[in-house]
Amino acid sequence: MKTPLAWYNLAHHKVRTVAAVAGVMFAVVLIFLQLGFRGTAEKTASLVYEALEFDILIRSSKTGRLSQSRPFPRLRLNQAASAPGVEGVSGVLLNYFRWQSARGATRPILALGVFPDSPTFSNEELQAKLRLLTSPKFLLIDRASRAEFDPANGKRFGDEDIGTEAELDRRRARIVGHFRLGTTFDADGMVVLSQDGFRRVQPGWPSGHVSLGLVRLAQGADPAAVISELRRRFAEQQAVDVDVFTRDEVIQRERWVWLWQQSIGLIFNMGVAVALVVGSVIVYQVLSSDVTNHLPEYATLKAMGYSDGFLSRVVLAQAVILALLGFVPGLAAAQALYFLTARGTGLPLDMTAARVVGVLGLSLVMCIVSGLLALRKLRGADPADLY
Repeated sequence: MKTPLAWYNLAHHKVRTVAAVAGVMFAVVLIFLQLGFRGTAEKTASLVYEALEFDILIRSSKTGRLSQSRPFPRLRLNQAASAPGVEGVSGVLLNYFRWQSARGATRPILALGVFPDSPTFSNEELQAKLRLLTSPKFLLIDRASRAEFDPANGKRFGDEDIGTEAELDRRRARIVGHFRLGTTFDADGMVVLSQDGFRRVQPGWPSGHVSLGLVRLAQGADPAAVISELRRRFAEQQAVDVDVFTRDEVIQRERWVWLWQQSIGLIFNMGVAVALVVGSVIVYQVLSSDVTNHLPEYATLKAMGYSDGFLSRVVLAQAVILALLGFVPGLAAAQALYFLTARGTGLPLDMTAARVVGVLGLSLVMCIVSGLLALRKLRGADPADLY
C-alpha cells in the first residue's frame, strides 16, 4: 500500500495547513459572492422585459439600458401596426417617480404606465390585476419592493396595504392591488399605473410619446421578416429615432450592458479575479514554505531513486487536498450568505449546480497553479547536498 505522503505532509504541520484551508475558504466564499451578485445583475437586468408581452420591441435609439428609456413618437407604433404579420401593438410609459409614504418614507420608484385593457404583460397575475386601474389615482405595487417604501407590516407589501395612499411626485395615489416581479440593482421598487395616471403624476410627459413599443406577431409570422419590414418603413420616413429588436435580442443586449458596460458588472468580474489571486498567493506561500522546509527529505527521496515527477505529484496532490478542504466549508458559508442577502434585499440570489461546479473547478485550478509555482523550489532538492 502506497504511503499518502501528500496527506502526511499537510497533517504534520496542522497550523500551517489550517491557515491554508482558511485562505482557500476565504477565496471560495469571495468567488461565490462575486459570481452570485454577477448572476443576479444578469438575471434582474431583463426582469421587466421578461414580464412584458411582446415578440418585437421598439424603443428610442437613445436608450442605453431600460431605466434610461427615452420617449419616442407613438406614430412609430401606428406605422408598425399595419405591417404584415403584426397582430397588435401597445405602448408603455416608463420613468422614475419620487415615492413618499403616509409615514414619510421618500425614495425613487420605477413606474410603468399602461393601457389596462391591452395585453401588456406576460406575467399573468399582473395582467389580470390591470383591470383594477379604473381611476388615474389608482396604482399597483410590487410586493418585492424594499421595506424602505414603508409597507404596513414594515416588511413586504400585501393585502393590508390595499386602500392606503402615498404620493408620487407630490400627487396622491391609492394602492388598489399588488403583484410580484422583484427588485433589481436599478430599482428598489416598482408601481404600475394607467397611462392616464402616469400623465397625471408627470403632466410634463411629451404628448403622443411612449417609452417602449410592444409588437405582438400573428401566429406563424417570421420575426426577421417583420423586423426587416419595420426598419424599411422607418427608413422611408427617415425615422432614425427608434431601434427595433426581437425579444431575445433586447434581453441579451440589456444583460450585456449591465455586465460589460456598467460599473457594477465590471466590479463583480474584477472581484472574481481578485479572489483567485488572493487564494493563489495564500496557497503558494504554504506550499512553497512546505517544500523549503522539506528539501532535505525530498533530496533523500531523490537519492533513493524517486523521480522529479513523483515528487511533483506529491506537491500537486497537496494542492488538490487544500482545494477540497477549503471548498466544502466555503460552499456552506456562501450558501448561508446567499440566504441572508436574498432575504434582506429581495434580490434573486440562488446557489445553482452550475455555479457550484464552476467554483470547484476554479478552486482546483487556483491551487494547482500555486502548486506548479511552488515546484520551482523542488528542483533545488539536490541529493549531493546531503554529503
